[in-house]
Amino acid sequence: MDMLAGAVLAAWMGQAVAATLLCAWYLRLLRRPQPWPDSTPPVLVLVPVRGPLPGIEAFLQDLARQDYPAWRVVLAVESRDDPVFPALIRFMAAHPARVTVIVAGAAERRGQKVQNLLAALAEERPQDAAVVTLDADMRPPPDLLSRLLRPVLTGQGDIATGYRWTLPADGAFASTLVALADMAIATLPRCARCNLCWGGATALSRAALERLDLPRLWDRAVSDDLALTRAARAAGLRIYAPLDVRPPNPVAYSLAGALAFGVRQYRLLRRLAPWAWALAALVLLLAAAGGVVAVSGAVAGEPLAIATLLVALALGMGRAGLRGAIARRVLQPPEAALAARTLRQGIWLQPLGIGLHLAALLGGGVGRRLLWAGRRHLLDARGEVLAIERC
Repeated sequence: MDMLAGAVLAAWMGQAVAATLLCAWYLRLLRRPQPWPDSTPPVLVLVPVRGPLPGIEAFLQDLARQDYPAWRVVLAVESRDDPVFPALIRFMAAHPARVTVIVAGAAERRGQKVQNLLAALAEERPQDAAVVTLDADMRPPPDLLSRLLRPVLTGQGDIATGYRWTLPADGAFASTLVALADMAIATLPRCARCNLCWGGATALSRAALERLDLPRLWDRAVSDDLALTRAARAAGLRIYAPLDVRPPNPVAYSLAGALAFGVRQYRLLRRLAPWAWALAALVLLLAAAGGVVAVSGAVAGEPLAIATLLVALALGMGRAGLRGAIARRVLQPPEAALAARTLRQGIWLQPLGIGLHLAALLGGGVGRRLLWAGRRHLLDARGEVLAIERC
């Protein structure tokens, strides 16, 4: 084996060891005691919704069970013709004191999700201590709002953000690959200097709301969370990422759907947070190169390559165990059990998962058009919308 191949294997093993240690560090950080606020002031929750959404009834039921006492929610749809609209109206009728449903209208200069958020934001009141954004395709546990709001109510951050814990709802091959890729991201410790907002569960403090002009910030945005991240950094706001906010996000994908989802996510990242896209590219390219060199060397009977593959397998099993332990601390028992089963499968599916992940990253690294929610968005260099076409 030549020196270049040996260097690739060494770098790959270094990356694998680092990934395993980071999972162990995440688990350790979860055990740290955290401050809790002395009061629970009123907050406003914004939920942009677009159908068809098979899980909308379950989401609304979970939302109604939140243990944070002083919240109200605005559910925003594009039109009354949206298939989820009747479910939202029934939910408002059952909870008239805390639920409002509004029709945002069709977006002409921004993403439809952002259009819905801006329409819902008009319901904000001066007494609201924070504004929370939630995605309607995940399953919020009963303490989601309490855990998400904790950092902004105790002063740990101006903005708090979680991340989804993706689970394969249908057990399909493509859904499993997407879940494995996302779990690897979900179980990385967060860095205060490099946190990215996730619109699926983000809380903005009153101070952040006063310093950020959200209507101006989101005027031509297609991605609410990445545009918010960029503006928050420019304003010097602290983005805190509580490690116990990982709401389950059940998905069902075909291979084509999984690739399209990944390309869209990475195209947004490439435009709005290019450093994060570049870091992900480095990690994935090294993993792919290391795997190819190790397998080809093992086929040729190289002892170092064979040993490297065995160590990689052992480390992969270790990471699966650590991620399963993290799942048991941040998910409800049924979701944690599904996560553990998926992670065990992932030990053998990892090469295919890396391949799909890398294809999505490279596909998202080029192009200016973004297909999302039945519309094709043309983006400028900063990731803002230049034009929208209906598909």
